[in-house]
Amino acid sequence: MRDGVGDMRRGCAPWASLFLFLFAPCVAHGQTNPQFDVNLRVDYSSVDVMLDFFDRKESSPDRVANQRGNQIAAATSALLARINPPADDVVRAIERARDTRSVTDDMYGLMSSARHLEDLKKLLAEVKKRRLDTRVVATISAYFPSDASISVTIPVYVVAMGNERAAAFVRRVSWRDNKPVFVGGGEGEEVIVLNLTRCLMRGGDVGPEFIEVLSTLAHECFHAVYGVYRPKENIPVTPAGTLADLVQNEGIAYFLSQELHEGGEAPPPQWFDMTARAIEKLNAAMLELNSSSLTQARARELMMNSNLSGSFEGNFGATAGLRIAYEIDRRLGRQALAETVRLGMPDFFGKYLELYKRDNNLPKLDDRVAEFLSR
Repeated sequence: MRDGVGDMRRGCAPWASLFLFLFAPCVAHGQTNPQFDVNLRVDYSSVDVMLDFFDRKESSPDRVANQRGNQIAAATSALLARINPPADDVVRAIERARDTRSVTDDMYGLMSSARHLEDLKKLLAEVKKRRLDTRVVATISAYFPSDASISVTIPVYVVAMGNERAAAFVRRVSWRDNKPVFVGGGEGEEVIVLNLTRCLMRGGDVGPEFIEVLSTLAHECFHAVYGVYRPKENIPVTPAGTLADLVQNEGIAYFLSQELHEGGEAPPPQWFDMTARAIEKLNAAMLELNSSSLTQARARELMMNSNLSGSFEGNFGATAGLRIAYEIDRRLGRQALAETVRLGMPDFFGKYLELYKRDNNLPKLDDRVAEFLSR
């Protein structure tokens, strides 16, 4: 996900700035570019206080709710649920999760954390023992141009709450009286929120769970660095332009995650079928977003569904971008994919269109959509 409620996962509408994420050996590429100065400032206070509360070592639900990471996670959960809850709603939800551990409405994803307290404590201890930051930065550096000049420190809030559809997300935040205000443009700072609960796996094997944490954080770190490296003024200020930017941004981030999970092995046949159908849905959405009859409500719905539908194929924007990134990387090489980050959305789609000319068995971008995307 990416920047804010007033700019959401981007200078624009609420849906325009929220970036979300979804066991293989970690493929860490050595960092050889001294100008790629990316640092992660990992903050565990939100998850520490939450687990202490569920373990009855902390007595104040207000203190839990007021941790910075928990505030952002709660606000984002409400955004994804598309509701505007009362100000004290999350405090009451935290208290109910500890004392009853059984509610029908779990918008903040607290029940799973309360029920899996011991597993979370084990995973948190493992994560704290091993350095995430340097491994994540080394991994994502391969997806940026070798001469990229980037200097940024990114706050990472580790939490144990949040919408079930978001293991992690990036938002742009300003702090006012210790309360988050979600902003766009050049305001505030990009922050990552990582929900440790969503990285738990069946069987409680902390090794694969750590790899899941690593992959998830790398995905969101790519988004945050992409936001620093790629100025938004270069993106067409239209709903279709915003979706096209999301397709590239999410597509490369999901490809990066897939590489970490699969170790570079070819996906199964059904993956190719599902990603082809996602490109068909992208064609339809792009044509609708360019329509003169488009309403703001429909534009918002299409943008939300493109990456926040809750399913791999339903997230047509992210999944179509994944397929495009996969084909560029496999057929043209990693440097070509990284070059699209430097040159932007027209180059990302332009390279794919050139690949289609060579092999028309690839999923086709509608000619009208291709004309818009490559210019």
